[in-house]
Amino acid sequence: MAVDPAILFLAAELALASLLLLTLAILLLKMRVSSRAQNALEEVEQTLDDVSAQEAVLRAVVENANDGLVYQDMNARILWANPAYCRTMGRTLEEIIGRRPQEFCFPPELKPRDEEIETYAFDTDSYEFHNLVRRPNMRKNGEVFWHEFNLSVVESRDGEDRVVLVSRDVTSQVHHEEELKEAQSYLYHAAHHDALTALENRAALLADASAILRRDTKEGRELGLIFIDLDHFKTVNDSHGHAAGDQLLIHVADAMRATARNGDFLCRMGGDEFVMGCPGVATFDELQHIADALLDRIRTPITWVDATLVCNASIGIALSNGEKVTAEDLIRSADFALYEAKKPGAPHVARYDAVLHERQEAEYALLEEFAETLDSGGISFVYQPILDTSTGKIRSFEALARWHRKNGELVGPDTFLGFAARLNRMADIDFAAIRATTSLVSELQGMGHKIQGAFNTSSDALAHPDFLDRLDHEARRAGLDSTSLVAEVLETTFFGSDTTDSLAAARISDLRNKGFAVYLDDFGVGYAGLAHLSQLDVSGVKLDRSLISNVTHQRAARIITTSILRLCDELGVSTLAEGVESAEQADFLKEHGCFKLQGYGIARPMDRAALIAMVDAAAPVVIPAAEVLTAKSA
Repeated sequence: MAVDPAILFLAAELALASLLLLTLAILLLKMRVSSRAQNALEEVEQTLDDVSAQEAVLRAVVENANDGLVYQDMNARILWANPAYCRTMGRTLEEIIGRRPQEFCFPPELKPRDEEIETYAFDTDSYEFHNLVRRPNMRKNGEVFWHEFNLSVVESRDGEDRVVLVSRDVTSQVHHEEELKEAQSYLYHAAHHDALTALENRAALLADASAILRRDTKEGRELGLIFIDLDHFKTVNDSHGHAAGDQLLIHVADAMRATARNGDFLCRMGGDEFVMGCPGVATFDELQHIADALLDRIRTPITWVDATLVCNASIGIALSNGEKVTAEDLIRSADFALYEAKKPGAPHVARYDAVLHERQEAEYALLEEFAETLDSGGISFVYQPILDTSTGKIRSFEALARWHRKNGELVGPDTFLGFAARLNRMADIDFAAIRATTSLVSELQGMGHKIQGAFNTSSDALAHPDFLDRLDHEARRAGLDSTSLVAEVLETTFFGSDTTDSLAAARISDLRNKGFAVYLDDFGVGYAGLAHLSQLDVSGVKLDRSLISNVTHQRAARIITTSILRLCDELGVSTLAEGVESAEQADFLKEHGCFKLQGYGIARPMDRAALIAMVDAAAPVVIPAAEVLTAKSA
């Protein structure tokens, strides 16, 4: 426990005073001692020995303290300093006694004027006497460092006020904090921007569009959206490689920037889809004029190596029309118009008008079919293996939901999970995932395999009053220990109302107390998740594929990834990387302490029978090299 330096100095002074008094007492006693007073004299001498021992202890504490200690008068002149302070400043005690720290501790550009130093006196009401202060200082050799200190007033034995300064060199801490700020800044930017084009991403688009709709509706203005999808983009990738495709995407982003008016916002939705938001447009004709100009720029040929690339696009446009629509509604309307534009023989720019609105109504029929599927338990699951590279074996898997319509059509998760959210049925899918996971883990463990199963857990499931009971029930019914199951929770679960946040955090603690593992999913790109590691009782984090895909060729991604892995290691938090596709990525992750890997380089999602066969075969997993993947995609 740290000892208050003011108490140390007062105790030392009192000890010295006591020492003098006791010495005088002994001299007097020796002059008048008699045989009957001998015992009393011995007691006094023992007391003197005790005081001397206390003084020695106090002096040893002060002299050997890691923190710098300085004893000053009220004019800041140094009366005494301990060795730690002298080492920090790079000076001897003789060099600083009688001087003010302002004379030698500041870099030249921060040093006060001589007259200010000469007239300086402590003000005990000043900030420094009531707060911990951090300032740049300079050692004798000219090295600048960060110095953290506080000041306290003590009274000397002669009744004069003195000041005790306690300080330490916090340069390493400051540099570490700066690195964390840089990492958080990168994560925040990555959470709201597309890495390739530097355009905003979908999350930022929703935020911008929502804010503009709230504002412009009040002011009687409209918001127009231009939804762009590139035609035959896959052909470019297949013919010229992904690098050429990336260059084409950058070309489209540049075309959007060149077309945008002041106040327009630009977004890459993902893949080859883009959105331009145009606040203040009054009519469809005005919005189409902007879309036509954009299309002309997109069609401008570009050169790639020895080839000329020509890009075309289909565009859907939608206008808020003064109606109280949400950003999601407007995006959905523009997207619906886009599909009309992509039909054979259709114009390249299509408007979301009344006719398209009627067609959109048909979507509700699909929504109704999905609800019936949920009611009948018709959601199916595939399973993606997770490799433990420390053993070379498949030690866990993740259950992934799939929806096959009555006509056999496979509907992607991006679509049906949106339906589930609109129907407030996300928890139903999660409960189905728990049943599928526990059943498969039970079968594999019954075959003698040591394996865990992971399932996705939405905020709706965490908030469900029966969530814990139902999870316990399914685990017991399958004969599983809670440690066999992993709940994966999206980081975005912890953003919303304070009630939602605190409930989700409490539910995670409940899961951990029951022995279930909890991983933060998609970690590393959203909401500066580093802060969550200190607030949530999670077992581990699942590094997002957007980081992993860049670790072998992007310096920023490597720095962020290694920083996260190092921080997790220091906190005792497990790590798992998703989106691993190449041996180079796997080697990088293993080198930096991440041994659980998931991705197409390990295995694609598969049905139950295929996973059982893979685990039971225990064949070595061969992760393809990057050049093999490039050759396959070329």
